[in-house]
Amino acid sequence: MKSFFFPPRNLRDELLDLDEAPYEEVRDSLNDVATVNRYLSGYRVLLHHAEKYLRGHKEARPFKVLDAATGSADQPIELARLARKMGVPIQITAIDINSKMLKMAKEEIRQYPEISLVQCDVLALPFRDEGFDLAINNLSLHHFSWENAVAIIKSIYNSARLGFLINDLHRSRIAHAAIFLMTRIFTRNRLTRYDAPVSVMNAFTPSEFCELARQAKIETFEIHRHFPYRIAFLGRKK
Repeated sequence: MKSFFFPPRNLRDELLDLDEAPYEEVRDSLNDVATVNRYLSGYRVLLHHAEKYLRGHKEARPFKVLDAATGSADQPIELARLARKMGVPIQITAIDINSKMLKMAKEEIRQYPEISLVQCDVLALPFRDEGFDLAINNLSLHHFSWENAVAIIKSIYNSARLGFLINDLHRSRIAHAAIFLMTRIFTRNRLTRYDAPVSVMNAFTPSEFCELARQAKIETFEIHRHFPYRIAFLGRKK
């Protein structure tokens, strides 16, 4: 029964990753992703756990965050809003390898000088070790092979003084069926309709996150499950 509801991972390419669609179609699909994040805990998971780090920041300097594989930068925008509300200075470096993603992100962050964009590969970060306080990775780890996921976890762990926060999906047939129906009802974008269900089935389970942590040699970590079918994976140094 467990294997029926949580089948083995079978990584498939998503259309956004193939980078073949025109910019306007990509932009429309990323807006769909932002809508899903707003209503299905995509932001809430990040903010719930990041708030604890922000509350612990007592220095006058900005709290430095690396957002690895930022996409449209909707997640760092939500984080910047939270920091403003809390009165905590923040500086977010949002990176992505995809120029279309960064083109949209540049438009979205105009009112957020706390966020800067860098085009680079998450598998080859051009930053010094522990150059940030916290590294975050939102809803992108499932895009990668197991080996690359381990490499990304190691990379972002090394980049941050306190550790990392990975916010991602939980693979499940129920989640797959739900998002399949929702994308047929609420959007006509072909990228969203294809990618959203594929994303769910590309995702990792809590036990797989534990094994990823072991292979990445993360000694202190936490796995939190959030409704609906979301996972927060925290690797801590301090």
